[in-house]
Amino acid sequence: KLLKCHPGTSCSGITDSGCAGVPGANSPDFPFTILHGSLMKRLFHTRTAILFAAFLMVFLAQLAMAAPVPPVMRLGEAVKPLAYDAELTIVPDAETFEGRMAIDIDIAQSRDFFWINATGLDIRHAVLVAGERSLPAEIVPGNADFVGFRFPAVLPVGKARLTIDYSGRFSINDTRGLFRQKDGAEWYAFSQFEPLNARRAFPCFDEPHWKTPWTLTLTVRREHVAVANMPVATEENIGTDMKRVRFAATPPLPSYLVALGVGPFDVVEGGVAGRNNTTLRYITPKGRGAEARYAVKTTPALLNLLEDYFGRPYPFAKIDSMVIPVTVNFGAMENVGLITYRSNILLASPEREDERFQQRYASIAAHEMAHQWFGDLVTMAWWNDLWLNESFATWMARKTVERFNPAWNAQEQRESERHKAMQTDRLASTRQVRQPIASRDDLANAFDSITYDKGGAVLTMFETWLGETRFRDGVRRYLDRHAFGNATAEDFFAALSESEPAFATAFSSFVEQAGVPHIALALDCSGAPALRVHQERFLPGMPPTGTAQQQWMVPYCVRYAGQKSDKPYCVMLSGKQASLPLPEATSCPAWVLPNPSGSGYFLSSMAPALLNGLSHASLNASEAVALSGDMTMLAYSAALPQDQVLRMAARLAADARPEVAKAAADAAASVHPAMLGKKERIRLARWLSRHFGKRAKALGWLPQEADSDATRALRVALLPLLAETGADPVLRVEAKRHAMQWLGRKNAPKLGGMLRPVLQSAAYSGDQALFDALVTAAATSRESGDRNVIFHALGSFTSPALLQQSMNLALSDRFDPREAVTILRTASESPENAQAVNQFVRQHYDALLARLPEDYGALLPKWGNMLCSRSERDTFDSFHRQRAALHPGGTRNFLQALETIDLCLANRRMQGGKVKRYLAASR
Repeated sequence: KLLKCHPGTSCSGITDSGCAGVPGANSPDFPFTILHGSLMKRLFHTRTAILFAAFLMVFLAQLAMAAPVPPVMRLGEAVKPLAYDAELTIVPDAETFEGRMAIDIDIAQSRDFFWINATGLDIRHAVLVAGERSLPAEIVPGNADFVGFRFPAVLPVGKARLTIDYSGRFSINDTRGLFRQKDGAEWYAFSQFEPLNARRAFPCFDEPHWKTPWTLTLTVRREHVAVANMPVATEENIGTDMKRVRFAATPPLPSYLVALGVGPFDVVEGGVAGRNNTTLRYITPKGRGAEARYAVKTTPALLNLLEDYFGRPYPFAKIDSMVIPVTVNFGAMENVGLITYRSNILLASPEREDERFQQRYASIAAHEMAHQWFGDLVTMAWWNDLWLNESFATWMARKTVERFNPAWNAQEQRESERHKAMQTDRLASTRQVRQPIASRDDLANAFDSITYDKGGAVLTMFETWLGETRFRDGVRRYLDRHAFGNATAEDFFAALSESEPAFATAFSSFVEQAGVPHIALALDCSGAPALRVHQERFLPGMPPTGTAQQQWMVPYCVRYAGQKSDKPYCVMLSGKQASLPLPEATSCPAWVLPNPSGSGYFLSSMAPALLNGLSHASLNASEAVALSGDMTMLAYSAALPQDQVLRMAARLAADARPEVAKAAADAAASVHPAMLGKKERIRLARWLSRHFGKRAKALGWLPQEADSDATRALRVALLPLLAETGADPVLRVEAKRHAMQWLGRKNAPKLGGMLRPVLQSAAYSGDQALFDALVTAAATSRESGDRNVIFHALGSFTSPALLQQSMNLALSDRFDPREAVTILRTASESPENAQAVNQFVRQHYDALLARLPEDYGALLPKWGNMLCSRSERDTFDSFHRQRAALHPGGTRNFLQALETIDLCLANRRMQGGKVKRYLAASR
């Protein structure tokens, strides 16, 4: 700006945007190229030359002082945190918060500049004290994740303290960082820091391998309750209406496990539990403490079971369980000593405290408490081992709940998780469990069914192989060696390998590569009976885009006719092909059952003769359920004729065991409507009535006191199938009657866990009166659990006019969009409604992104999974491909949805005719 442009140009000086009219002025090389050409003579008058030289010196000095480019993900090891002393002023009905952060650091390499993490914070002042020197910091903006500090002198190696004064804004829409929400007339403030959101509340070193003590002080209104990871150490009044609450220092914690809450909470005392008499409390919105009764009743028993398994007491000072009214993309969070739950997970009125609520709370609470050992006591070194945290907690929750209440059907949950993982893992666009995390894009995809469900299923398989005691002892060794520190998958493998040297290699083969093993087997009776097996990656019946040349070390088990032992015959498959002798077979077996326990994470296929032979086998319930589920997965993936699955379902439908009949109903429900014309849909409805109708009528919509858990699960699966796909007029009328009674609270039956199925089936063929009643109930209900099932029902209308009215509610100011979006998500999961909801998304894309939390930009492509026509596929592709790439994690979600659509199209080509012929012949 010191240099004036020569006369005749259109600008009077060099500005931040350049100098219009001067050739090359906007080039990065302008300070140098300007010395050449005709300008040279005009510039180098004596006075101008001096000014230009001064300008050039300033410019080069600025280049020399320019801050380095911010890191991509990791900060490096040159500066490390040792401890945090954080102070926040939290007033929940304010838009901003104030903070002061003091960080004890260790400077490992001399420097005058370093980065730390900060997002959306207004950093006003920072000073570093090293020895007796106090050095003010120049604040250097980075990108959305980093802020830099430059100092006037080189910092000496050693310990120092960095103190930062700053402010930030509460999020009102997203539920990450520090956010505030209103419940009733009251405002509350909460935190959610996993994975990269502690930096939205504190300038800090926001990576999991830095475990340091945290001392947190909150300045809040006197009438408010303040909670955090640790018990209160001191509390003092300030001024006329505030107080300062200082909490005890934590043991070493990563930043993502720090947590807090402020507001007019009810605090429900839950007594003590566990070996160390750990204090339990329940932190709920004002006036809702009584709704935590089930959590108060059951949490101590869950804690005792976990301590028993891990062989060591709960490792922290307390367990507070805090309710958050609305959460986005998480239901609960395992913060040390302050576990958070979405309200409908922990709170329920007496009439909503049904068996479905009870099982859900027990499972989620067991998951989050398992994390207190596996993730909190021992923490991953980096996010590529997030799977180890979440897989283990998923597996441990199922194991704990099975011991907590053996009457609950744990087999169904295990099968559901295994097949949910395979739904994604069969795709060429899937990822490996232990995924390298080098960018936000990688991390955004890490919290999926591959991490949770596949990892949990693989743990089940290897526990079955090792045996429960040897596996448990390895887990205990792992915790003992790394308590209050960090660890990696290799550390976990090492601890388990002491029980079985092959463990590390075998387990790694499942978590270090993507895909589902496919094991084809054939019976060879040319000599002594044997099985010939061949393994490769399972690729659905479409042009493959992945590789089938992968191999796993598979704990592979079978059961076969003529076997004397009740135990399955098991081997470790390590090669692409093998011949397995059947040692107890005295003649050629009539049938062979692969994966009899259902614990193996693989799919098996066999020759038709062997498959048909299984219809004469005596299968226990677990075996029948696993076989049905695997056959359904193969057919759904265009790798097995769909008519074979329907034939199997017809045989199993009459089975007296409810869990087996449910597996048959699930298999029948797997037929995509796109395979069928109008005539075939009528035939399918009749087929369903013939095989399942009598049993559905006998069960009825209403739960009974004497129902087993398996019977309740069968009712949930069977009644909606017969009322919707089966078009049963009696069941439809009954569903609407029960729904209207519940909505009007007049002579309302006790629906229990059938509430959501009843409302959704009523809406499937519902009218305007039902729609209006649902909307009124959603608008007047304070209970988020009720609103949730109502929004599911509103997304289930198949009348185009009523579905349109329902979808419009997602853009209405009448409801919280974070809750009302359930309408669109539910509609997208229905084959009948998928096209309409995707059209709605295209029409209102910008409006939806403006109203919904930021993460939905990456999630919207998932709503295309049920599309199944070429035109819908092409429209979906052209609309989402570039848009998805703008959001972390969006591209993988888009590619997986597109591949799922392609798979449905392949199924239509390959299976449609077979299904039609089967239905026509089975009249």
